[in-house]
Amino acid sequence: MSDEQAKLKKLEEAGILEKHQFSPEELALVAKISDEEIEVLVKLRNRLGAPAADKHHIRPNIFV
Repeated sequence: MSDEQAKLKKLEEAGILEKHQFSPEELALVAKISDEEIEVLVKLRNRLGAPAADKHHIRPNIFV
């Protein structure tokens, strides 16, 4: 697995994004986020808790 794929997988597993909601171009930009930035996003998601099930369309709300 490439570094970019690992980053996307980590964000998806943390509930920060769902890859199917993004274009390939958007995913390429997200994959350029640094490891430190990803850790911050994961910590924020953990502090904020999971989004409500009926709010999945706003899931990436913490890094928009």
